[in-house]
Amino acid sequence: MILKYIYMFFVGYINIIVEGFFIEKFLNICRNRKIFLKDLHRENNTYIKINILKSDFREIISIAKKTKCRVKINKKSGIPFIISKYRKRKVFAIAVLVIAIFIFMMTKFIWNIEVIGNEKISKEEIIDLVKMQGISIGKFKKSINIEEVCNNIRIERQDLSWIGIEIKGTNAIVTVEERIEKPEIIDKNEICNIVASKDAIISKMIVQSGTARVKEGDKVKKGDLLVEGVMEGEHSGIRNVHSEANIFGKNYFEKEKKENFVQIETVKTGKEENKNEICINNFKINLNKGVSNFKNYDTIVSSKKLKLFSNFYLPIEIIKTTNIELSNVQKTYSEEELKQKLEQELEKEMEEEFEISKFDDKKRDLIITKKDGGLRVKLIYEIQEEIGEKKSIN
Repeated sequence: MILKYIYMFFVGYINIIVEGFFIEKFLNICRNRKIFLKDLHRENNTYIKINILKSDFREIISIAKKTKCRVKINKKSGIPFIISKYRKRKVFAIAVLVIAIFIFMMTKFIWNIEVIGNEKISKEEIIDLVKMQGISIGKFKKSINIEEVCNNIRIERQDLSWIGIEIKGTNAIVTVEERIEKPEIIDKNEICNIVASKDAIISKMIVQSGTARVKEGDKVKKGDLLVEGVMEGEHSGIRNVHSEANIFGKNYFEKEKKENFVQIETVKTGKEENKNEICINNFKINLNKGVSNFKNYDTIVSSKKLKLFSNFYLPIEIIKTTNIELSNVQKTYSEEELKQKLEQELEKEMEEEFEISKFDDKKRDLIITKKDGGLRVKLIYEIQEEIGEKKSIN
């Protein structure tokens, strides 16, 4: 179906109106002569619209005369008609030629850098890495030694286990694999101690081998000795051993917020204004001049690079700035509403700062105090986890 439309566009087609009392006869003759008919729209028994190929128009006129129908051209479309329309316009032809040359020249440079596979390392940091090695926006593609760039980055960054760069069109695709730090594995026959992997309060100890140097309730810091790799027997005396123990520590994370029942809040009015800029390789053209009509507003900036195909970017970027009008309104919260608001905000902050959801063994406590026309809410988490870490004795 799509191929037929493409073919019609290249050879040229005409949308015609056919009127007469013998429309069916007209269509039958066209089909018998295998004339290309497309997108037939019948208004009534004596009036139709239909697309035909440019090359069939003379024959259509002949058939219309035989069937006593009238033919009227409604619209001409396709490349032959476009060329015919502009063939006398030299400026247009020169402009097309200049644009074609410009696009061809632009294919020789890098106009976009795409990063794939990163999780811990930011996209901006990886782009800065490849820029330092000579791959940047506007760089001539043939001057880039991809193998050398990748090797230099692997040597410089130990947190990357692999990096690959592929240039498709005007797009440089940087694929990375981040190195996963594996915990030290100590042989069962090797003498070792157990030390604290983080600051905590000892909550539980189960020692199978070695001598405990702390007890439940003790506060320890990261690196403190918990279980020493020695044991003393009545007959064997003191001997070095491979320490084995399960040691649990607990920590407390807490945050609090206080707000009044009556508050002035900033809300969106629903009004917006948009401003656009065209950026051509760092040269900006402001399409909307003047200051904002809003007194208070929030600004959102988004950008989009122009591309012809999936990996064919142009050095042209459309920057859209949206100003959203804001207004200050007074809001009065009930005790339950304010409690829920503060609790949700504290949960979000605790998750962002401490990643509470990753802990399995945790207890939660919420302390609410009503004071001075508002509420004070404190959220406390008690986290318990295994903190013992084996360390070889040198």
